[in-house]
Amino acid sequence: MKTILFCLLLGIAQSSLGQSPLLKDQVSFPIGASMNPRLLVENEAYLKLASSEFNSVTAENHMKMMLVHPEANRFDFSKGDEIVRFAQGQQKRMHGHTLVWHNQVPKWMQDFTGDEKAWEDMLKNHIQTVVKHYKGQVAGWDVVNESFLDYGSLRPTIWSKNIPDYIAKSFQWANEADPNATLFYNDYGQDGKPKKMQAILDMVRDLQARHIPIHGLGLQMHININAKNEDIQGVIEQSTATGLAIHFSELDVAVNPKNDSTFVYDDAAKSAQSEKLKLVFQAYRAIPKKQQYGITFWNIGDRDSWLRGYFKRPKEYPLLFDDQYNRKAI
Repeated sequence: MKTILFCLLLGIAQSSLGQSPLLKDQVSFPIGASMNPRLLVENEAYLKLASSEFNSVTAENHMKMMLVHPEANRFDFSKGDEIVRFAQGQQKRMHGHTLVWHNQVPKWMQDFTGDEKAWEDMLKNHIQTVVKHYKGQVAGWDVVNESFLDYGSLRPTIWSKNIPDYIAKSFQWANEADPNATLFYNDYGQDGKPKKMQAILDMVRDLQARHIPIHGLGLQMHININAKNEDIQGVIEQSTATGLAIHFSELDVAVNPKNDSTFVYDDAAKSAQSEKLKLVFQAYRAIPKKQQYGITFWNIGDRDSWLRGYFKRPKEYPLLFDDQYNRKAI
């Protein structure tokens, strides 16, 4: 007999919930998804799931630098505002992503010239304009995203080159703009990369020692069915030990990580995916309640996954809902 995947994730019997348990109603922490404002308008099935299954929203792309600050003297909050209005109308928490990143940077920033003070003024203006615009509407921000390489060194970017202490300053500037927002450092791939994990922990200790306002760690959780359970568990435990809020911020579980063109999403792949998701949910439940910021999936249906779009992996099925926005069963 087939069992609804949600029931497996939650560790409860299907019969106790009926056929259609809503995910947000069955967990004690916020559960969210990144969302695309175009799909919220154009796709009725997408809108239905976004409205019913989740109680937290992340803007997948439309709060990133390239889209929100396309020209030096012009901000464009139109699409970000659409997502915020959706979240407010549905009484969902809004999470901001992301203020500082080395990707999706507008050309004018890439071409910017000036001394360290000029770079600081430029970045501070960007951060504080965005955060102030959404003050009181966005509960938390991924302030700095993906600053470390796999071997633990600081990623060489225009930010690290021109503002040596940009991580600390970014958190300070964001906190000045909205002292009530929960501020996160967000990164991926810490599992199996102990030097990267250690670099992040060292950064946290340094910021805390300097009284820099960092409140949380975003563990992206872009994992696959071959990821080692002990590595995932170790990263979660090390991150939790910081005492910061923990957000599984971009969860998906790839079933075809080698992008095999002959791949079939069969019962074995579905079972392996379900087991990995159960591990993630069980590990999250073990985090102290006061540190549980929530779990966010990186979009809603398989057809909308960045693994299909950005990475061009058409035979990938990493999310809870299939191409027709039906709940998966195994």
